[in-house]
Amino acid sequence: MFPAGPPSHSLLRLPLLQLLLLVVQAVGRGLGRASPAGGPLEDVVIERYHIPRACPREVQMGDFVRYHYNGTFEDGKKFDSSYDRNTLVAIVVGVGRLITGMDRGLMGMCVNERRRLIVPPHLGYGSIGLAGLIPPDATLYFDVVLLDVWNKEDTVQVSTLLRPPHCPRMVQDGDFVRYHYNGTLLDGTSFDTSYSKGGTYDTYVGSGWLIKGMDQGLLGMCPGERRKIIIPPFLAYGEKGYARGVPGSAVLLFEVELVSREDGLPTGYLFVWHKDPPANLFEDMDLNKDGEVPPEEFSTFIKAQVSEGKGRLMPGQDPEKTIGDMFQNQDRNQDGKITVDELKLKSDEDEERVHEEL
Repeated sequence: MFPAGPPSHSLLRLPLLQLLLLVVQAVGRGLGRASPAGGPLEDVVIERYHIPRACPREVQMGDFVRYHYNGTFEDGKKFDSSYDRNTLVAIVVGVGRLITGMDRGLMGMCVNERRRLIVPPHLGYGSIGLAGLIPPDATLYFDVVLLDVWNKEDTVQVSTLLRPPHCPRMVQDGDFVRYHYNGTLLDGTSFDTSYSKGGTYDTYVGSGWLIKGMDQGLLGMCPGERRKIIIPPFLAYGEKGYARGVPGSAVLLFEVELVSREDGLPTGYLFVWHKDPPANLFEDMDLNKDGEVPPEEFSTFIKAQVSEGKGRLMPGQDPEKTIGDMFQNQDRNQDGKITVDELKLKSDEDEERVHEEL
């Protein structure tokens, strides 16, 4: 969309109610360049020729919008089109960045609504026009479809679609979760889904692996629950967007089904005990009592702790790999076995490190 030019650069600072009344009056006049009295148009004429069934939000002054349009003259000759450039208009409305007629014509629009706007010259490019493109005193016709709307004051919107009757524990920061999702833009365009990938999306909540809005949207969920989560762009992929079908400054809509939830571990931990560890840890781990713990004995001991409910491994990773990583951490001289001098709990290491720093 063209920016506001000199003839209509100053936006009329009208209260919202008064502005809406003007729009209603314009709709009542119907289409055409003349007013009922036969004189020139005084305001924008709006024809809403497609109104979506659901309209949870209407454009207001100060909102950021994304839309497509075709611009023509009265004789149908096209002078501009966002479709021809394959680029949506992405701009804030009601702050003088658009011609005044377009600012007014977008007010009250719903996502996926289609409108035809007739903009009289004094609300377009006036008696000067736009050199080489818009002649003086031209009435402009715009066919507009709104695809997105948000505001910098927006927050993550969560609505529950299905909640199980029993929920012993809800998702908290640090939990490991498995969930399915469908991701779309506000206009319904799909950009990603877990269902086509043959598995759930598995990750930790609140650990920086997810966009901020999804971290917020998952909190408080129960296994088996389904939610709709709407995320403004500044809590998603921002102005740059994402290569996989997410344009810049786009609101994202996710339908999420939480499949499972597990308690996470503190950062840097691969295994934790639910209570205190064994008092004689090395002796219990040294199954054949030869003073050394090879990988086989270490693995057998850790698996027994897990199966007996005494401890748990970091979720989301192959247990064998996790146990192997644990062994490598304890085999400090990398000779393939752990001795009593090498074995040390991570909590003890962290405490020693704090004392060293102090």
